[in-house]
Amino acid sequence: MTSQEDELPKLLELEGPQALKLLAHEARQRVISETYEGRELTATEAAELCGLTPSAMSYHLRMLEKAGVLLPSEADDGRERRYRRAARSFRVRQGERGAGSRLQLRTTVGIWIDTLTRAVERWVDAGSTGTGAMSTQVLRLTEEQSADLLSRLNLLFDEYDEISETNGPDVGEWETHWAHVPRVGR
Repeated sequence: MTSQEDELPKLLELEGPQALKLLAHEARQRVISETYEGRELTATEAAELCGLTPSAMSYHLRMLEKAGVLLPSEADDGRERRYRRAARSFRVRQGERGAGSRLQLRTTVGIWIDTLTRAVERWVDAGSTGTGAMSTQVLRLTEEQSADLLSRLNLLFDEYDEISETNGPDVGEWETHWAHVPRVGR
């Protein structure tokens, strides 16, 4: 990680109407996905990714910056402004139930799936080396067992996040994506 990256908080968490407004446009979703993978983007680069004009993309980038989702990056050459993530990870909390929360959930899952898909494509393109894995499994658990599983997984991820912070830049990076949701109405 760069020195700018070292100073980032671990998590940016949004909830409620502000999150819905930010995630309501596909271009902002794609920019969040790209930048939270560690990429820095100019308005021109983001516009090319999203099929917009640079001026239209500038509007979306400023909106994300104003909401604290993106930060301006320290410019190398002072030409076009670059944007980077404001935290190492991004989460949108599920708010109250209803139509708004369903849209919020679909958008958040869309960003997550897009990020996961690109990570797996990069892995496959690189020859699928390393000890990576993907798994889908249906478990029969009580609510208490499910809560225990989530708690234990979160503790494990926290433990490895602390280990990760002590490793130097020469250690490989691993992307971790996981979900645990009840299976309802098949």
